[in-house]
Amino acid sequence: MSIASFVRERMKGRVTVNQLQIKLAEFTQCESGSAMPFPVLVFIGALLASVYSFDTSRMIDSASQLKRATDAAAMAVGYTELASSNTGKNSDLTTLARNYIGQNLGLDSGLAEQVDLSTVRVQKGETSDGAVTYKVSVTTSFEAPELGTKVEDKTIFSTVEVMSRPTEVAMMLPNTITETGSDIAALKRIGKQFAKDFINTSNDQNLDDVKRWMSLIPYSQSVNVYDAADSGRLTRWAAPGALNPSELRSLFRTGKVNSLADERFPDRAANLLCLYRGLGRGENFFWDQPPSGQFNVYYRHDLPENGSPGAPPISWQGPNPDFPDTLAIDTRWIVADRGCPNAPLLPLTNETEKVDERLDQMSTRFNVNYTIALSWAAATLSPQMRGSNGWGDNELPLDFGSDNSNYKAIIMLANTTGDWFDTDSYNYYPNRPDSTSGVEQRFVDLCRSIRSKNIHVYFIGVRPGDPTEFGRVLFDKVAGPGMLICTEGAGNMYFANATNFAEGESQIKSALEDIAKDIRRNYYVRLIN
Repeated sequence: MSIASFVRERMKGRVTVNQLQIKLAEFTQCESGSAMPFPVLVFIGALLASVYSFDTSRMIDSASQLKRATDAAAMAVGYTELASSNTGKNSDLTTLARNYIGQNLGLDSGLAEQVDLSTVRVQKGETSDGAVTYKVSVTTSFEAPELGTKVEDKTIFSTVEVMSRPTEVAMMLPNTITETGSDIAALKRIGKQFAKDFINTSNDQNLDDVKRWMSLIPYSQSVNVYDAADSGRLTRWAAPGALNPSELRSLFRTGKVNSLADERFPDRAANLLCLYRGLGRGENFFWDQPPSGQFNVYYRHDLPENGSPGAPPISWQGPNPDFPDTLAIDTRWIVADRGCPNAPLLPLTNETEKVDERLDQMSTRFNVNYTIALSWAAATLSPQMRGSNGWGDNELPLDFGSDNSNYKAIIMLANTTGDWFDTDSYNYYPNRPDSTSGVEQRFVDLCRSIRSKNIHVYFIGVRPGDPTEFGRVLFDKVAGPGMLICTEGAGNMYFANATNFAEGESQIKSALEDIAKDIRRNYYVRLIN
């Protein structure tokens, strides 16, 4: 075979560098004793240069191909650990990485022969902000680029960074008298889109196994915690005597209903269950304490026209329940409570179907109370509500965590227009002058307690005008100081320049996209080298 043929065979990988050297030696020995023509020397030099260039390119291509294989292996390890919250065994991760590297070497049999898969290693580390790193490495042998038989061992590696904080998000949606049918429809669309993006992560299928859950808190004057699957919740959560309040003694004597737990009572018939506790000064609704035996029960003593659909009102002759010390007898009415939302609170779930179903139950209700709603949102994230005595789930909510462990957040939507602000005064502890504190202080105290548990709060308000002009409406003046504590400053407060949710829908969705990006910092995988 001629020298040129040997070079061509070498460039096809069919001849080794050593074989080519032997052929060149034979050629020069055959020419000994005679002067080798200059063109022949040039030709041999050109051939050697071509071989050198080919060997160098092949080594670079092989290294690049192997780097792509370790990249793929590292990402596979990262997504596996994202789903398991970084609890995988090193031996299992090493096997996974070895398989990925082997599968990603392609059809290059020469490279596959050079790579020793037994040298694959996975090393775990940690960054200063709590992310975990995984370095996947493999050692292989590359031929030296110069003409010769020297072989060099090279270690190729790739590293991924994994942030895997189990994430719980509570979403508050107003169902008050301010929200029209168009607003409720917009809120349903907003909630469904956020749930789809947050739970399904349709933009990245590799995140499907990430531990994240969402709760819903539709709110009006209070929050409905009725659950058809937990028929004993009312009697289990009611404080001693709460089901037979003394101011309704005259009603119970009629036999029309025997207690607030009676199935004939309007709220029970309409599947409404609005409860309260911790309304005393500085008590903050006891949102982070166990629920059993702790709650009083909301009811609405009002005119029939102010009642809610779902149950007929009950009338009787007796004293005014709102002023139990007076003895004036008159016709009184108990109605289904319009201030209690038709859509009950939905505890943490990772099923979008349940979220969509609950959103579809929302409707326009009555007045608004922001602090009561905020306390129930926090309660959906409280581990004290775990188990059969609470929301019914034995694992959720997770424990409160530091910034480097479990992540919990509340997203609060509110219409902040108007010049009226509700207090905690309806049904609060009768005959207790200290039952309510100032609303401004209530927000401050509640938000301090929420932040003390490392719960993050995002706020989206709707109001017309300049969204940067803080403090120009009643909501900002009353709730603003406390909300700025909840949101850790104005950076997590958003305002849609609109008169209602239907008009501001696109702005709200844009704000939620920003919030979602911030929340997603708690679960991601990225290649860092």
